[in-house]
Amino acid sequence: MKILLALDSSLITMKEAVRFAKERNASLTALFVTDSTWPDFIGHDWLSGSNARSSFLDYIAEEEKQSAEKTFEIFRKTAADADVAAEVKIRSGNVVKEIFDELKNGYDLLIMAIPFQRGLEILRNPMSGILKKITEDALCSVYLVSEKCI
Repeated sequence: MKILLALDSSLITMKEAVRFAKERNASLTALFVTDSTWPDFIGHDWLSGSNARSSFLDYIAEEEKQSAEKTFEIFRKTAADADVAAEVKIRSGNVVKEIFDELKNGYDLLIMAIPFQRGLEILRNPMSGILKKITEDALCSVYLVSEKCI
């Protein structure tokens, strides 16, 4: 069995993915997507002349980098503590597209948090945005982990 964890900051989801992989002796891959759609979201500041847009995008890029590093560290420790070997991947792009592109590599199960909070997706209603799209169009089973239910 091949499991893909759509990685965000949810520790409960990380632990659940590791537990699931260990119980089933499955391979586990964690995918962290840095959201590259911010330039489209914030528009242009060509009238201001202040380069505020550029400074903000630099700030976001640094925040995404730090978030990825922190999340990887927590995930690796969680997997190591449970004696589960796991692969970690990072991609940059549209969060939904990158998850779908990775799913094409033959996964049997996608595990992700609800609400899923990655990049701009944190700003959207979880059931009308990314999760709805993924649960409707995924190429495999989807296991949603809610922090409210655990």
